[in-house]
This record gives sequence, structure tokens and C-alpha cells, in this order.
Amino acid sequence: MASMGIRETLVSPSARAAEARTWLTLDKASDYVCGAIEVVAEPDGWSRPRRFLASQTRALCSCMAWHPGLFRSMAQTTAGVCLRFATDATEIALAVRLDDESRGTARVLGPIDKGRRRRPHDGVSVVVDGRPVGCVMPEPLGRVLPWIEQSMGLELATFSLRDASVDPSDEIVAIPGLGKRREVCVWLPCLRGCVVRELWTNGTFVEPMAKRAKLLVLGDSIGQGFCSDDPAQTWAALLSERLSRELCNQSVGGQVFQPTMITDDAVDAVSHVIIELGLNYRWERCAPSQIMADTRAFVLGIRRTYPNARLCILTPTWCDESVAPSLYPQGLITAMSALEDAAKDCEACFVSGLELLDHDDRMLADGEHPNAAGHGQIAKRLFEVLDEKGW
Repeated sequence: MASMGIRETLVSPSARAAEARTWLTLDKASDYVCGAIEVVAEPDGWSRPRRFLASQTRALCSCMAWHPGLFRSMAQTTAGVCLRFATDATEIALAVRLDDESRGTARVLGPIDKGRRRRPHDGVSVVVDGRPVGCVMPEPLGRVLPWIEQSMGLELATFSLRDASVDPSDEIVAIPGLGKRREVCVWLPCLRGCVVRELWTNGTFVEPMAKRAKLLVLGDSIGQGFCSDDPAQTWAALLSERLSRELCNQSVGGQVFQPTMITDDAVDAVSHVIIELGLNYRWERCAPSQIMADTRAFVLGIRRTYPNARLCILTPTWCDESVAPSLYPQGLITAMSALEDAAKDCEACFVSGLELLDHDDRMLADGEHPNAAGHGQIAKRLFEVLDEKGW
């Protein structure tokens, strides 16, 4: 029966779903969450991963923020949050419920799909032993399952973990306990928030992976993963895997240098920090003196909070001014200069984002945000630069 498949058994309108009770294993999904500051319990067994400290969330929603309403919605997203585990299963399904897309996100993504059917540009994605499996949106169960509490309206993101191109014999159901051990990473949405409940598998074991030191990314919409169309393919996620670090992504779409975001609290076990901000000064007027003061205060504040971490200052990547012209180009120029000065002051690794992305429209989704190819190029080149610098 297990060979029938989780999706075919539970999501499609089959009358034999009750038989899945005999071979499906259910675990608490929250036990495998990585990249979240905390996991908050919600009604009916759901859990919500959060990627900001309470003090940071208050700062994002305060009158000191440029756009408190926008930042509030962006802070709820699960960018950089994943479930990481080892298993001998050949199929998995995650009970997950996505938040609605925010208006701020819709404003960015809407023009990209102009004249075409609106796409989500997001979802739940899986990587198995370093191999991308793909990104999907959750699907509702085909029926109520009496043996699952609160199964009415339950949605599952289902995946096959097999790699038939490498081992076609893997299509055969393994003897219990003798299946191939796989390392699995399930990336949660980068443009929406979500809650998770059960992790469903057809294997004999699911084990959490060993904890790793963290890569903290402080960025804007590009750092958050806009227009990558897959949370596993953002430059931050790809880079964290290359560095063998757990990603803690505190990027916020629309963000600039906000010193009030730096509090006395610190994220635990951070070994590397990347600051990727400044691009949004091209859209709104801000006095050069304010940009320079806020940039310096933010960077030096991060250095004080994480004195032993390796710090990288990354300037904004290339934009096509003919497609998305800057409203205030001087603001971006000032931010670039301020970043270079701040990097010298705190002896941080300084990397020009202009060198990380080909100045080619094929790397951009809308003249500003990198597409999937652009995110991949940024991750590859940034890793090479950092490796060369001994970072």
C-alpha cells in the first residue's frame, strides 16, 4: 500500500485513505524547525515559527520604522526557516497552513505577472542530500480522516524523496529499517508566514539533524528572497548551505538602516553576519546626513552585539535604471559610500554587490529584484569572494 504514495492516497479523491493509517508515521513538525528564533504554539496543535526577537518586532512596528505596517507583515514571513531531519522515508508530507499574501508583497509581484495568470512566487520547497526536489503550494486533503484530529480543511505539501536518475531501484519499497538514509531540508515560504503541525512520512525513522552555528542575514526584499520563486533558491539559503551554517534570515522587504532594530538581545550561536541593505534609499527621500548616521549606527551596533562573529558588509546589487529608474539616486550613492566607511571602522569584510550579478536583464525579474538565476549567481559569487578573503 505504501507504494501508492502519500499524495495519491490522501490528497486525491481515493476511497482507501483509511488504509494509510497502517503505514504512515506522524511526527510533530515543530520538533525539526531550524532558523527560527522561537516556535509559538497556536490552537489545535499548530505551531508558528518566528524569526525575530520580541524586541525587534516592536522596533519594526514602531513609529521609528519607515513603514511599520509593511514591516509588520514582512516580519511574519518564514524566510530562512526550515525543517531539517534525516529519514529513510521515500515520501513526506507536511501539514502546513499559509498566511494570505500581504499587500506589500502583492505590490511587488503583481507587475511581474502583468498580462498573465497570477503566480504565487513562493511555496514550500524540499532539498534532499543537497538535491533540489522542487517547490509546491499545499493541497487540501481529499476527505476528512477520522483518525487525525482537526483534519477538516487540512492542507499538505507532499514530496517524493527518490532520485530515480541516480538509483532507479529506489522505486522499489525498501524492507523496513533497511531503506536509504536521506538528509532532508524542507524550506518554509519566504514571502508568507505559516503554521505547521504534523510531518507525515512512510519511513521507519525521522531524526533531527545536529545543530549548526548560524549565519545571520540582515537585509531587504532581495535578502528576504523576493522573485526567487522558491525559498530553497534564495541567495541567502544557497549561501548558508555552502557555508554549512544554519540560516537565520532577518531580512525585511522595504527595509533600510534602522538602528532601533539593534537591541540588547542577540540571536544565539551566530558565527557569521551579512548586512545587505541600502537599496531602498533609491525610492524615498532621506537626508544624506541621516543616511550616513543611520548606516554607521546600525553597522557598529551589529558589531557590538556580535563581537566574535565574522561580519560582511554587502552593498546593493545591480539594478537596471532603464527599467526601474531611481527616484532619488543620490540616496543610493550616499548609502554605498557610508557602507564602505562603516566596514573600515569595524574591520568588516566589504563586498561590492555590483560584482555579484551580471549587468544583464536576464538576471532580474523586474529591473531590480534578481530572479532565480540571479539569486543563484549572487550566492555562488559571494561564496567565492568570501572564501578567497578567508571569511
